[in-house]
Amino acid sequence: MKNNIIWGRQMMITGMLAASLLLGACSMGNTSYKADQLEEVTSSADAEGMTADDAAAASDAAGTGAAGESGKNGNGKDSDSGTGKGGAGKSGLQADRVTPTPTPAMPAKEKINFDPTWEYADESKIHTDPVTLWHAKGTKRKDIVVAVNAGHGCSGGDTVQTYCHPDHTAKVTGGSTSSGATMATAINSGMTFNDGTKEAEAVLQLAKLVKEDLLKAGFDVLMIRDNDDTQLDNIARTVFANNCADCHISLHYDSTAGDKGFFYIRVPDNASYKAMEPVASNWEKHDALGEAILAGAEESGVRIFSGGSIALDLTQTSYSTVPSVDVEVGDKSSDHSEAAQKIVAEGITAGLEKYFRENPVKDGALARLTKKSGSLSEKTVNP
Repeated sequence: MKNNIIWGRQMMITGMLAASLLLGACSMGNTSYKADQLEEVTSSADAEGMTADDAAAASDAAGTGAAGESGKNGNGKDSDSGTGKGGAGKSGLQADRVTPTPTPAMPAKEKINFDPTWEYADESKIHTDPVTLWHAKGTKRKDIVVAVNAGHGCSGGDTVQTYCHPDHTAKVTGGSTSSGATMATAINSGMTFNDGTKEAEAVLQLAKLVKEDLLKAGFDVLMIRDNDDTQLDNIARTVFANNCADCHISLHYDSTAGDKGFFYIRVPDNASYKAMEPVASNWEKHDALGEAILAGAEESGVRIFSGGSIALDLTQTSYSTVPSVDVEVGDKSSDHSEAAQKIVAEGITAGLEKYFRENPVKDGALARLTKKSGSLSEKTVNP
C-alpha cells in the first residue's frame, strides 16, 4: 500500500514536470515568434523613416498578449493576471525591444552662403546675402533643384556695374543695356505697373507661388530672393544657381504697356556669342528649357505673346552653366493678381516637369553639394 502511494506520487510529479516542460516550450516558441514579429516591425519602421516612438507603438501593438500567454511579464516573473493581455504582454516586448535609430530628417529649408571660390564669383560686385534651399517632402521627391529668381529687389544695385560677359567682350544685342556695351547695371530696380505696383513686389509674389507648386510636385527649390531687399546682383544670382541648382528660372514682367502676354528670352543667333563659354556649352539647354516652360504655360491656359520668345543677350545666360532662362510673364498692363499668377505658376511647373522628363538629371545639384561638403547642412556655413 505504501509502495503504491509512493509510486503514485512519483507518477504525479513526473506528469507535472512534463506538463511544465511542455508549457515552457510552448511559451518560448510563442515568445520567439513575437520577437521575430518585432524585429520585422522595427526594421520596417526604420526603412520608412518612422520615429522611435512610432516604432515603439507599432511593436507594442504587434506583441500585445504574447507575454500573457506564457504567464510572464517583461522581467520573466509570474504575471499578476495570468492572461497578460494588458501590461504583462506589453512590458515583455518593451524589455526585449531594440529601439531603431531613425534616419535624420531632411530639414524644410537651409541657408547657403556665397562662395568666392565658385567659377565667375569674382565677377560679382554684390553678394552679401544668402539664398534659401527648400526641400520637398514625401514620396514624390525628385532630387532636382530649381533655382527660382524673383528679378530685381536689390537696393543700390542700379548704381553698380558689372561686365556683361565673362570674357569682358561687348553685348551683341540691345536691351536694358545697349548693344556694344561691355558693362551693365549690376541689377536694376525694375519697372512700375500702371496701378503703381513695383515689378519687384509682383515677381516676388509670383516666385513664392511657383515655389509652392514646385515643392508639391517634388522639386527642391533654391529661392534666390525671398524678401524685398536681397543684396545679390545678377551675376551672384546666376553663380548661386550654377552651383546649387539643376536649372535657373528668372521671373520678370516686361517694361512695355500693351499687355503682350507670356514669353521667354532665347539666346541670340550670333556666331561669336554662341562661341563664347559658357554659352557655347549651354545655349541649346537654355532654349530647350524655355520651350518646355512655354509649352507648359500654353497648356495651362496662359496667353502667349507672338511666337513665345524674343532673342536677347542677357547677363544671366552669359554666365549660366546650368539650363537657364529669363521668363517674362506679362508687362506693366498685365493682371498680376494672385489668381492670375497661380495659373502662370502652374504653367511653369508643368513646363519644368516636361523638361526634366525629357532631360533626366544625373549627378544633380544635391549630389554635387553632398559630395563636396559631406552633408548639405555643412554647406550652409560661411566658406
